[in-house]
Amino acid sequence: MLIYLGLTMMGPNGLRTGLVWPVVSQHVLQARAWLGDDIEIPGPDGTVIDVVAVAPRLDVTPYFRHRVVADPREDGLVSNLAVVVRDGAGRAIPAQSVVAVGADPDAAIESAECYVGFPPGPAVVLAPWGLILGEALATQWLAALLGGIAVAAMTSLRRSWARRQGSTRLSDPAFGLLAGAGTLWIWMVPDGGTFLFAQTVGTTAAVAALALAASRRPGLAGLAFGLAIISRPATIGTAPFLLVLLLDGSRSVAEAAAPVFRAALGPAFAGAAALAHNLARFGDPWEFGYRFMILPPFLAERIAEHGSLSLAFLAHNAWTVLLSPPALVVGDAGRMAFPFLASSREGMGLIFVSPAVAAGALIGALLIRRQGVAGWSLVLSLGLTLLPGLLYYNSGWVQWGGRFLMDAWPLWLLLAWEGLHRLPLRWSLTLIVLSVASNLWAVLLTWTGLWPACVP
Repeated sequence: MLIYLGLTMMGPNGLRTGLVWPVVSQHVLQARAWLGDDIEIPGPDGTVIDVVAVAPRLDVTPYFRHRVVADPREDGLVSNLAVVVRDGAGRAIPAQSVVAVGADPDAAIESAECYVGFPPGPAVVLAPWGLILGEALATQWLAALLGGIAVAAMTSLRRSWARRQGSTRLSDPAFGLLAGAGTLWIWMVPDGGTFLFAQTVGTTAAVAALALAASRRPGLAGLAFGLAIISRPATIGTAPFLLVLLLDGSRSVAEAAAPVFRAALGPAFAGAAALAHNLARFGDPWEFGYRFMILPPFLAERIAEHGSLSLAFLAHNAWTVLLSPPALVVGDAGRMAFPFLASSREGMGLIFVSPAVAAGALIGALLIRRQGVAGWSLVLSLGLTLLPGLLYYNSGWVQWGGRFLMDAWPLWLLLAWEGLHRLPLRWSLTLIVLSVASNLWAVLLTWTGLWPACVP
């Protein structure tokens, strides 16, 4: 946890210019809007010269209308912001298409409403902290805390899984090293931005749900699973494996029904609350705000042609996140230049980002029949969790590796462990060391600012 906090403090969104975290996540604004947190307007010398009163609300419009950019890194807040205008009947219209529907652009901009176009789970986590910290609320340090919790929960889950098959040559430290530093997790957690903070919350909640289910705490597992779903909806794919963990050891239908019912309460409540939140904002319970996001024209055209999810994107996305090789860094003279090798902006394949996970998961999948129903449910959940990301209209944007793969982080690691512990110990440890080196290289290049500027 302290390692993640140190990386966060020194990272791209860290404490580089003082003791104040830059606001780099829309989820912070959503939490403040729910709480009705007032906006303090600073003067040239930093003292507060005005206060804008904000009543509790669902949109984040005041935080953009009265926005003061105290740090250049905060400019990214407007990326993928959901901006809505209303027609005469009060129906929501994407601001990006306002000209197409014949509305007056100037009037539309004046009346525009700004929303966070992502599921509300991360803001749910932030809101209690917002009551205490107010404008000092930040995602960066909380992401570091969650990152450490996730690695600890992952180690606990691995122990529960190991008890199903006896001893192993891979120790807890080796597995902890892979989980904590040998995957994209160590690059993703310190960011704290809108996209990666949501994945940090969703993945941490998912691994917590699985670990709690394996420890026979169905009520808490359900609460964690509900948070995972309303942070990263793709994590609902872990349900088959979660169900098998909940049923493990049950000897009758009645004995099995009780933990499943208790676990179902959490996601049922969280899902209902999220749908009600959508209905209140957009008049549609299934609209999280994606339709209203401001997107580059080429992405808007892609969605118009195929929709947000389509088989048309499958081949490209699968190649990018699983097999895409690193890019050569070429200098002005046409020769290779430092750092020589790096991920392309769109991301590098899993076999290069985490070769231990790629090799171990492949071997584990081939041998999974030895684990019976639990093993097959693990593979099924992995596929279901990955599917939305593989069908999505972009592969994850600027990223070192396929960040959508991290929705299934605990499933990848369990399946990888299933394969790695069957290899000779030196092979397993070599793959883990290579994975750690790849991801620490990502952290170093991102932290120094060399990447992604070094690749076209």
